Amino acid sequence: MSDANNELYNILVQGADAWNQWRKENPKEKVVFDGLDLRGMDLSDCDLSEASFVGTNIAYADLKNAVLIASNLTDANLCYCNLSNAKLIAANLKKANLSHANLLHANLLTAICYQTDLSNVDLRDHDLRGQDLREANLSGADLRGQNLEGLDMQGAQLIGAKMERVNLRDTNLTGANMSDVDLSNCNIEGVLLKSANLSNVNLTSQNLSGFNLSKVNLQGADLRSANLCKANLDGAKLSSTKLWQVQTKGWSIRNIECSHASWDQRGRDFTHYSPHQFEKLFSDKVTFTLRYQRMLSYQDLATLPFFIEHLEASYWGCKLRIRDIRNEPGDTRAVLVVEDTGGLNPSVLESSLQQEADKLQSIQISLQSERKLQFEIRESLQAIKDKYWPKLLELSEIDSDAKTRRLAVLFTDLKGFSNWNEEERTDKLSLFRGLLKPVLKKWHASYPNMEGDSLRATFQSVEHSLQCAAMMQRVLAGAGFSLRIGLDIGEVKITHNEITEQLDIEGDAINFAARLESMADPGQVLVSENVRHYAIQTDAPFKFEEHRLALKKAVGDKQAGDTVVCYSSKLEAED
Repeated sequence: MSDANNELYNILVQGADAWNQWRKENPKEKVVFDGLDLRGMDLSDCDLSEASFVGTNIAYADLKNAVLIASNLTDANLCYCNLSNAKLIAANLKKANLSHANLLHANLLTAICYQTDLSNVDLRDHDLRGQDLREANLSGADLRGQNLEGLDMQGAQLIGAKMERVNLRDTNLTGANMSDVDLSNCNIEGVLLKSANLSNVNLTSQNLSGFNLSKVNLQGADLRSANLCKANLDGAKLSSTKLWQVQTKGWSIRNIECSHASWDQRGRDFTHYSPHQFEKLFSDKVTFTLRYQRMLSYQDLATLPFFIEHLEASYWGCKLRIRDIRNEPGDTRAVLVVEDTGGLNPSVLESSLQQEADKLQSIQISLQSERKLQFEIRESLQAIKDKYWPKLLELSEIDSDAKTRRLAVLFTDLKGFSNWNEEERTDKLSLFRGLLKPVLKKWHASYPNMEGDSLRATFQSVEHSLQCAAMMQRVLAGAGFSLRIGLDIGEVKITHNEITEQLDIEGDAINFAARLESMADPGQVLVSENVRHYAIQTDAPFKFEEHRLALKKAVGDKQAGDTVVCYSSKLEAED
């Protein structure tokens, strides 16, 4: 310590009266206490305005009623200090540590709080408007009822802060860490949250429509009943979130990370997703646009199928369809939608398809000048029409009911069927079918098909399929029958069975329901993850228990022996 600092220090330790008298007699004297150890000192009522405390350790000191106007407290340690009624007007608190300090009725008007540690401080009675709180540490701080409207709080730490009824309108919280904070009753209109950490945050019922939440960490966040319509969640982390009744129309979830999420009202039952599966299931369809500087010509329309086939071959597994063709001022636009990404990254696929499509359009443009080729294409198409159109018209009458629909599928069979003798088999099958018919009718089963001891049927809703399965188990168990039932939901094609002359169903959902049935125990209903997901979203009164079982037979892209996640279902009333 220099002689000058030693002299000032000796006056300071004499108390407020001696110190303030010296300041009065030496108003122009610079006061520098940089780097000193002033821990635990009684500095109450001292006039320390414009003093320099850079890097000074003042922890646990009593600064009650102290005057620190325009003082420089950069990097100072003020943790656990008593600063009640202190005047910190225009003080430089950059990188200062005020953790656990008592700031009751302290005046922080225009104080510089950039990178200041205000963790676990009660700030309820402070007007923080106009403060620079960038990268400030407010973790555990009490901010209840605060008005932080329009503040720049980029990179701030707010972990576990108390923020009930805080006004965050137009606040800049880009890159801020707000994990474990309850924002459910805060005003968050216009708040900037890009790249913020919102893990385990409570955002129930909040309106986040149109928000930019790209690269935001929302792991474990409670988003039940939140509005995420048109929100940008590209690159966000969504694992462990609670998503009951969340609104998602028009949201963007490219490259989102979500290994599991809950859709039930209590937020306890989680559905698991493989990489990119959440994005594939819940994102709006990937689209790209073909733009023509004119009305579409005959050859443009004729070559569109070749165009689509080439793109699907270039990106194997990708399935495309034309969504609409519309005239815009100055051009015509054909919008193509990706029905199945084939497991490819949706955002990368969209960009790649658009680039490839732009290249291929040059072929259509060059065709305009090829009169001979145009004529040959027209002649070929006319020949195809002449040969096949009459047959197509004929088939349209026969297959008028053939179409693809998204339906819930039930598959079941009887245990012990092969052990019955012929007489038992006839009597029991007659009873089995007689008992099933009223149950299927009650729950509006469609396209039921009974073959031997097995049954497959479809339902318009997941809840009806679950209710039907539960009732089938109860009714048939009372008659001495033991059933295994499998349920899935997916695209089902309604076809005309030429042998039975009746409508029939086919598709991957039927095959997977059959695989689930084969893995079920007698008396058990096994359902897919998708069935459970839709049941939770509609609050169907069922409980689900997770099982991880090995497939006995290949289905879709899964091989025999692969482990699949499925669930046994039971009516809540049965527990």
